[in-house]
Amino acid sequence: MSAVGFFSPPSGRLYPSGISGWSNHVWEALAVGIIAASVASWIAYRKRKLDSPRSEHRLNLLAELLLQATILAGAVFASYLNGSQRGPFLVKGPDYPAVAHVGEDVVLNCSVVPFRPDMKLQIEWRNVDSGAAILKCGSDREGPCPAGRGGAHLLEGELAAGNVSLRLQAVRVSDAGRYRCAVSSDRHTSHVEIELGVVAFGTKPALSVTQSHEGSGVTYTCQSEGWYPEPGITWKDSFGNSLVPLSTVTKARDGQGLYSVDIQYRTTNSIPSSVTCIIYYKLSKVVSTADIVDFLPHTQFRVSEAEWTRIRSYQVSLTLDPDTANPWLILSEGGASVADSNERQQLPESPKRFLVSHCVLASEGFTAGKHYWEVEVGQKGAWDLGLVGESLSRKGKVKGVPGVGHWSLSRLDEMEYQAVDSPPRALALAHNPTAIGVYLNYERGQVSFFDAGVGRLHLYTFAANFVERVYPFLCPGLYDWQKNTEPLRLRNPEA
Repeated sequence: MSAVGFFSPPSGRLYPSGISGWSNHVWEALAVGIIAASVASWIAYRKRKLDSPRSEHRLNLLAELLLQATILAGAVFASYLNGSQRGPFLVKGPDYPAVAHVGEDVVLNCSVVPFRPDMKLQIEWRNVDSGAAILKCGSDREGPCPAGRGGAHLLEGELAAGNVSLRLQAVRVSDAGRYRCAVSSDRHTSHVEIELGVVAFGTKPALSVTQSHEGSGVTYTCQSEGWYPEPGITWKDSFGNSLVPLSTVTKARDGQGLYSVDIQYRTTNSIPSSVTCIIYYKLSKVVSTADIVDFLPHTQFRVSEAEWTRIRSYQVSLTLDPDTANPWLILSEGGASVADSNERQQLPESPKRFLVSHCVLASEGFTAGKHYWEVEVGQKGAWDLGLVGESLSRKGKVKGVPGVGHWSLSRLDEMEYQAVDSPPRALALAHNPTAIGVYLNYERGQVSFFDAGVGRLHLYTFAANFVERVYPFLCPGLYDWQKNTEPLRLRNPEA
């Protein structure tokens, strides 16, 4: 920041820097010594005049006058130096703004140059924007200086060195602005202005998803508080599309002047699988980010074409494991389909085989990553399919409870569908799906079911905590006297 004073200091130094600390007594003694030398020199000259021939008087007079002129010039120069030390001073501050975080302390640097301990100065700090006096103090004052703002004071012990910097404790939003550091003496005044910026980084965004009571809409909400100045917002779906124009954004300031942000996005049609909320300080790279999980449990919605393409990009090829098939099941050659029968097959014993429940596992299991597969259910009147944990007991009837490692979707009757959750949840579908898609996100602990036909409808999502290998499983339903003979078929991607 530029300093302001009545006089500008000389660009070059006319005297050694070491004399700047000489006191007034030293300067007075120097002047008296020079004058005494001049008087002694004149007395000596008069004595020589009386003792010397008349022919030398004129020459000695010229020499004595030159000597006296030199001595008096020294006295004048000493007086100039003493006066220069008592002359104008300059108040200096930093060439850049000061920045403080809300609640922390900050020092606004200001100094007097040149400075002598015997200077009698008046120091004033003032907020230029508000006009409020922050602190006034004399350089000879002992003890704290009167302050118009609580927690404002000069640096202890620094005034004797010309340091008149101001410390502000527990900075508030209202402290932001321009400050003037002014120093004055009986004959001179100088000041400098300093900019103080105040920032506050708010809380990590809190994300939530709620479903309307009618089940027809979903609302995504992002909230954060404690920001200053006003923060920027990035609110986007999994494809990077901004949701801000489609959302209700509210920014408000509390009693301390800090900003809070509330963003709400409500949709009844295509629901994004993930949403990212970023709140950031516009003048720096400081950001606070939060992401919503893939899908909302218990909600049916149409999946966008782009989202459907993303999900299907994780599609895997599966084959059914004959060593796990219940003896009443018939597997196709190549393990791509399974159907129930009215005749028990003669199969070798296997510890992996289902003995009671008419089910079969896929040969492939998963311990990480994202995977998607599809099963054609056709017009079958009953079936059950989904995911099971490796440790699931296969010697008794499979209990449809997620807590024992079982996550599935079932068709029980003509138009009766059920998510086998705890408790079971009935699904009201407008039509019978002919193909079911299953999407596993192992790390997020999610198993999602879709109508994989033309509807692209999300049906249900289970939340889980996977701790073991999990396997896709299919149960084609009982034979039921030729009413449910159609097989379940894996719809593998083309090679």
